[in-house]
Amino acid sequence: MSTHITHNTSNPIVIIGGFASNIQQYEHLRDILATISGRPVMIAPINLIDWIGVMASDSYGSLLRILALAVSAARAEHGGRHVTLVAHSAGGVLARIYLGDQPYGPRRICYDGHQHVDALITLGTPHSAVGVGRQGGLNQIAYAQRFYPGAYWPMLRYVSVIGKSIFGAPDGSPIERGAWQSYRILGAEGTEWGDGVVPLTNGLLDGSRKLVISGLRHDNRPDRPWYGTDAAIVRAWWDRASVV
Repeated sequence: MSTHITHNTSNPIVIIGGFASNIQQYEHLRDILATISGRPVMIAPINLIDWIGVMASDSYGSLLRILALAVSAARAEHGGRHVTLVAHSAGGVLARIYLGDQPYGPRRICYDGHQHVDALITLGTPHSAVGVGRQGGLNQIAYAQRFYPGAYWPMLRYVSVIGKSIFGAPDGSPIERGAWQSYRILGAEGTEWGDGVVPLTNGLLDGSRKLVISGLRHDNRPDRPWYGTDAAIVRAWWDRASVV
């Protein structure tokens, strides 16, 4: 865990989508990030049907294989030793497990992703949770926290970005009540700020560079700003996250 990684500004970027997402949801973010960073950007080909499989198996095993292949393809195509991971929501939990050196899942496979990655930037990722269970991917969050707590690999750059837009309130508006219920799944008080799905306390990874951006919502919807809405928003976190 002491090997130093040189952060190369030409390393390709691989985007990892969140729970129940599909590739198309991140194409706009991919295009913006490619323009801003000047780097090649790929999206890990994880789609809704893959996430449905996770619900049945309660394991990220199949997703890890897809992610590992995507990282290998990015390195091979663009000649980089390492890639930068930009992960949204549950994709950040998946990334933390991929980086690990412990056998995982029914097939007990270890991908040692830390050897191929120079940085992990998470967007609205639930990095911690109090309870366990299938709901909300709690078991996977608990696994990441148990085996790879906080910014676990010292040679990597960790950046956790979270939006501050909705204060959860059990007696508030429908949006505020929905946020309160979502925050509570992670074991938070519920009555706190977050991006509407993940509260600030859970979205900021211990030991990482922490960025809180006002006004951002969790999901990619046309009627509200999220982490990849436009160039100004992407630049707000990329410029700060990419500084070594």
